[in-house]
Amino acid sequence: MTFRLGITNFLLRNIERRALSKAKDPKKIRRRLELQTCMFFRPPRGTSISSQTLFCGQASVSALKIGNGGKGTLLYFHGGAFEYGSAYTHRRLVARLADDNMLTAWSVNYRLAPEHPFPAAIDDAFTAYRALCAQGHKNIVLAGDSAGGGLALSLLHTILAKGLPTPRALVAFSPLTDQTLQSHSLKSNASSEIMLPAERMEEVRNMYIKEDFKNPLASPLFGNYHGAPPIFLSVGTKEILLDDTLSLATKLRAANVSLTLEVVENAPHVWPFFHGRLPEADATLERVRAFLAKTGG
Repeated sequence: MTFRLGITNFLLRNIERRALSKAKDPKKIRRRLELQTCMFFRPPRGTSISSQTLFCGQASVSALKIGNGGKGTLLYFHGGAFEYGSAYTHRRLVARLADDNMLTAWSVNYRLAPEHPFPAAIDDAFTAYRALCAQGHKNIVLAGDSAGGGLALSLLHTILAKGLPTPRALVAFSPLTDQTLQSHSLKSNASSEIMLPAERMEEVRNMYIKEDFKNPLASPLFGNYHGAPPIFLSVGTKEILLDDTLSLATKLRAANVSLTLEVVENAPHVWPFFHGRLPEADATLERVRAFLAKTGG
């Protein structure tokens, strides 16, 4: 473990995890995250960012268009337990992914719970994908982190089930894939988890979905991925969501999906968010670049 990773883990455990364990109002968490990212996680000066609305029939969803890469489109879904976070809070990470891979990114502001519970998020994700396809976008990469990583996977399941044009690839950082909350690592890693309070997972889950936990539109672990494009998954060894990724990886391999799985020792939840500051984050994003280079971009 590098010195920077040790310091980052210490700060996350003693500041972020404590804050998340006590916070009850999603609106307060949203405001706090917006302020933090505004202060400490701004994209490079000169990055092309504009607010857009994606339309598909009568449905629409807002997004940030980030970058101007000519080698394809990135459709990104932010994390935040389906309750907080936004395209704005994740614009620095999305800008890096777009720049590294010469993509034009669309980062989606899907509706959040508890105001908009399931299936609002997946409905918005599907609207965004259909809108981009209708605009003639091809070579689309789906990506996301945490809940957003799970959302990207649920969207992929939907695309395959409906026979829509298949995306080029999918990238998911520390994805949430199993809303039944029965994975072993939720208990075995409860004390080692650096950022997420395991004791609040059920409470937070129930703000988004209260039943039908095996629905693949909420729990992509139960989806069907036969015919899926190449997928890149990453997760840290101490995460409570470790088994969400490992169980999904087993399923993908059984479906003969081309899978790149990265398991990083001691890495915190969604560590690529700290790119430019953590060597481990930069290393993962370099692996993503190499992965996408092999998928035809």
